[in-house]
Amino acid sequence: MNLISELGRRNVLRVAMAYIVAAWLIIQVVETLFPIFGFPDQAIRTVVIVLGIGFVPAVVGAWIFEFTPHGLKLDKDVDRSHVASRNTKRRLDQTIIVILVFAMSYFALDKFVFAPGRAIVREAEVAEQARTEAVVGFYGDRSIAVLPFENMSADPEQEYFADGIAEDVLTLLAGIRELRVISRSSAFAFKGQGLEIPEIASRLDVAHILEGSVRKSCNRVRVTAQLIEARTDTHLWAQTYDRDLEDVFAIQDEIAADVARNLQIKLLRPLPKSRVTDPEVLALTQQAKQISEIGGRDKGNKMFPLLQRALEIDPDYVPALEWMGSANFDRHAAGFISDEENERLNEQIKQRILELDPGNVTLIMVSAFNAHRSNQLEEAADLFERAIAKDSSNSNVVRVAGSFALAIGDLDTAIRILRHSTAIDPLCYQCLYYLSMAYMYAGEFDAAEKTRERYLAIGSGGRYYLGLIKLLQGDVAGALAVYEAFPEDQAQGSAGRAMAYHDLGEMENAESALTELLAIEGMQKEIRIAEAYAWMGQKDAAFEWLQLVTEQEPAMAHYSVFVPVFRNLHDDPRWDEWRESIGMSAERLDAIEFNPELPE
Repeated sequence: MNLISELGRRNVLRVAMAYIVAAWLIIQVVETLFPIFGFPDQAIRTVVIVLGIGFVPAVVGAWIFEFTPHGLKLDKDVDRSHVASRNTKRRLDQTIIVILVFAMSYFALDKFVFAPGRAIVREAEVAEQARTEAVVGFYGDRSIAVLPFENMSADPEQEYFADGIAEDVLTLLAGIRELRVISRSSAFAFKGQGLEIPEIASRLDVAHILEGSVRKSCNRVRVTAQLIEARTDTHLWAQTYDRDLEDVFAIQDEIAADVARNLQIKLLRPLPKSRVTDPEVLALTQQAKQISEIGGRDKGNKMFPLLQRALEIDPDYVPALEWMGSANFDRHAAGFISDEENERLNEQIKQRILELDPGNVTLIMVSAFNAHRSNQLEEAADLFERAIAKDSSNSNVVRVAGSFALAIGDLDTAIRILRHSTAIDPLCYQCLYYLSMAYMYAGEFDAAEKTRERYLAIGSGGRYYLGLIKLLQGDVAGALAVYEAFPEDQAQGSAGRAMAYHDLGEMENAESALTELLAIEGMQKEIRIAEAYAWMGQKDAAFEWLQLVTEQEPAMAHYSVFVPVFRNLHDDPRWDEWRESIGMSAERLDAIEFNPELPE
């Protein structure tokens, strides 16, 4: 008996062909739909494996059995001369044709409908990757994260001292322009998590890790440091420094110099030197800094006695003075000290820092920030450029400068600056927040959404703009889902629902959400009402509420100029008049020169 003829007689070939075509169609649909619903790649692989395994029993079953009008029968019991047997072949042929039609239809739909959308997303991903590589590529393998040094002393309080040494080394390395050094907030974020070095390096996107330990005993200190190549998890260099306690700052200088030498960095200028102080001052300042990072309404009051003690020991220690200014700011914001007292204390600190460090970058930043808030934009631009020129490795400096570029509508510069801030501080949620805003302002909505989701993974709040990004993309249902998750008493949720329902044509629901918004008492109510009216095309009401925002929160009005939710107002003469009234006219902003130098 000819095998091929027998396979045809038993419909094995028809079943195999139908199975293969159907399996291909199922796989194509699964690859398209599973990612949309959040299924991992493993789920797609499982479907492929199951279909592959299922092929064998399908063809074996076709050889042994046959479907008849009376059910499934063994092949040997089927009367092949009967018309029902011929009908079985005809039904299988028809099934194959139907599946092929579905397959061709899906192929056409995928090629002409789904593929262009995927191409747009892919282009956005490629552009995003290119930007990342542009920043990281400047440094190549010259990148490092300094992890908190382990406290090997018997006294657990010495942990602040160990952290202080690690941070000082980080600060020294950050002064090397040719080296990308991850900021403290990201590098110290993995403390106590027990992650392996390659995992930490991967998350921070660095080629090297510096780790170490500190043991303090009476007036002696032992510091051990190891430089690790992340890709191979191998030690490039290790050194133990056993000195008198007063020499700890010289140890920090030596570690930084040894790291630079082992990374074969050709220094264009000498390495900075550690600020020498009493080791207790270093520990007290570090403890105050960690309290600031933890947060809380009374953090300023907790920081104050620590810094007061540090400055009693060393009145000239500039980092303690800087953090005392931060503590006073928090105490004032929480209502613990008056406006007059806050102003008096800050002026004292400012004058003292100017005496000790005339070019202090923190003071430049404070001056730039104040100039921006008072709408002295030209002066602010000059000060922000000076701050970045002095310290482009400080993510706080870079981030605030990026937010300034965003506020004046210099979107290309804002994206460039904020991308650099995320390169040196990958876990900086505020950097991601403003970068997402910059992408949204620039109309790069896919990049804006991706960055906003990265922010939401580590930050809090900010979902209002995620919904707005979806609205701008045309994903109204997705935006509504975001806004329906807001608590009912939040202005952002009500404003978002009003805009989403408007786009869905559900005007009754839109008006209901707007009424709810108008009745809410809370922060940012006025600007959200203005945005909702603008989005819904009610221009008179939008301008009325914008004017109210201008009177009550002028800083909020300045940041609103480039928010795309107001695009419906741009063709109204009142828009340019309003911009002129708040000192944000296009002519003025276009004349501001702001081009800080950053590694490209």
